[in-house]
Amino acid sequence: MDRSILIGLVTALAGVAVSTLIALPDTQPHTSFADRSSVPSSPTTREFTIIAQDTTIEIAPGVRVEAWTFNGTIPGPTLRATEGDRVIIHFINESHLPHTIHLHGDHNEKNDGVFQEVLPNQSYTYDFIAEPAGALMYHCHVMPVTQHIRNGLYGAFIVDPKEQPEPAREYVLVKGEYDLQDQETWQPDYVFFNGYADQYWNSPLEAKTGELVRIYYVDMGAMASFGYHIHGTIFDAIASGIWENDPVRAQTWEVSPGNAAIFEARWKEPGRYLFHVHGVPEEKGTMAYFNVVDAPASAVDGKDIAKTKSIYMWKWQKDLLTKLQAADADGTAIQPTDAPAGESHLEHMGIPISPVVVATTSCEIEQGAAMQSTNKSFYPQKTRVNVGDTVQWKNNDSSIHTVTSTDGLFDSGMMMANDEFEYKFEGVGEYDYYCLLHPWMKGSISVV
Repeated sequence: MDRSILIGLVTALAGVAVSTLIALPDTQPHTSFADRSSVPSSPTTREFTIIAQDTTIEIAPGVRVEAWTFNGTIPGPTLRATEGDRVIIHFINESHLPHTIHLHGDHNEKNDGVFQEVLPNQSYTYDFIAEPAGALMYHCHVMPVTQHIRNGLYGAFIVDPKEQPEPAREYVLVKGEYDLQDQETWQPDYVFFNGYADQYWNSPLEAKTGELVRIYYVDMGAMASFGYHIHGTIFDAIASGIWENDPVRAQTWEVSPGNAAIFEARWKEPGRYLFHVHGVPEEKGTMAYFNVVDAPASAVDGKDIAKTKSIYMWKWQKDLLTKLQAADADGTAIQPTDAPAGESHLEHMGIPISPVVVATTSCEIEQGAAMQSTNKSFYPQKTRVNVGDTVQWKNNDSSIHTVTSTDGLFDSGMMMANDEFEYKFEGVGEYDYYCLLHPWMKGSISVV
C-alpha cells in the first residue's frame, strides 16, 4: 500500500479513536466504591491509533527540546474505556528507534509491549480487554526505559468502572520529567504536568464551589516518590488509582514512579488554591492552581457545572499543551553545554570568577534564568546603591520568579513575566537575596 494512503487511513482512524471517548452517565452521590451505582454500560470495542514520532517541542518558555512522542505530544493521547471493553491499539513506529507500548493492567504477554519491539517503519496491534478499572498508564518499554519515557513516550489510560462514580469535573495530570543533558539523572532539569512547566499557573484549572473535582494522576517520572498536595481542602485519595480500593482522606499523597492515584476534592469558598508536587519538584515546573468560582444561577449541568453529569476536561488540556508545545519536526533544540548545571564555562575550566559590582538602582531577572544550566540569574548580581535609594527589579524571563531577601526584610511575591518590584533601602549594609522558586539564583545589594 502506498505510504501516503496508509498515513491517510491512520489519520482517519485517529479521528475515530478520539470520537470513541465516553461520556459519563448520570449517577448517584458518592460515598465509597461499594455504594457507587448507575446503569452499567454494555461492553464495546474501542480502537485507537498511536504513532511514534520524532519531533521537537517546547517544554518551558523558550526551551525547545528533542522529543520522542506518541502522536506528536508529551504526553501522548489519553485513552479511555470502560472495564470489560475490548481495546484495540494500532501502533505505528515512524521514529528512528525501536519502540513498544506497554500498558499497565491485566493482559497476556503478547499485549504487554516488552519483547515485541516494533522496528522503525513497522507496526503492531494490541488487542485486549480493559481491566481493572482505574487510572492506568502506557509507555515505551525499550531499554533504557527511563530514556524512552523521559523523551516523551508515555500517556494515561483511564478505565472506568462498569458502575460509574459520582459525577465530577475531571482532569488528567501526567507527571513527567526532562533533563537537557542526561535523561537518566536523579535530578532532572524539569518536572512538569502534561509536558510543559508551570502551564497551569498561567492557565489555571477551573472549578466551581461545591463541585466535585476528580483528578486522574499518573506518575511517569523516574525521581524518588514525592507527595501531591492540594491547598484549601483535605481530599480523597484512591491508592494506586484502582477504583476497587477504598478512598483515604489525605492532605498530601505520595505517588512513586510508575504508579498512579485518583484524587477527589471540593472547595466551599471561591479562591485560588494551589496544587503541586511537594518538595524539589515544585521548583522545577509543577506549580499550579485551581481557580474556584461560584457558579451562576443559570449554570448548565454537565457544561458549566458538574451536578448530575460529569465534565471531562481532557480536550481543553490537550488543546492547551498542543499549543504550548508547538511540535516542529524541523525545529532547533537547545544545545546544552558540557558544564555542570549552575557552573559557568570559566568555572568548569577551574578559573574562579566573581560578579562585577555595578552602581545602579535597576536590576533585571534575565531571560532563561529558570533553567539552571543557562547560568542566567539576577543582573547585576552585585549592586551598589546609596542609603535612601529605591532599587527596582523587572522580570524579563518568561517564568515565574521572586526577589526574596535572606533575612526576611523584603519579598516580591510571585512575579510573572514583565512584573516589577521595588524596595527602598534605608540602612547601610549588605543585603543578600535569592529566588524562592529557583534558589540557585542569588544576588546582593551593597548599601553605602
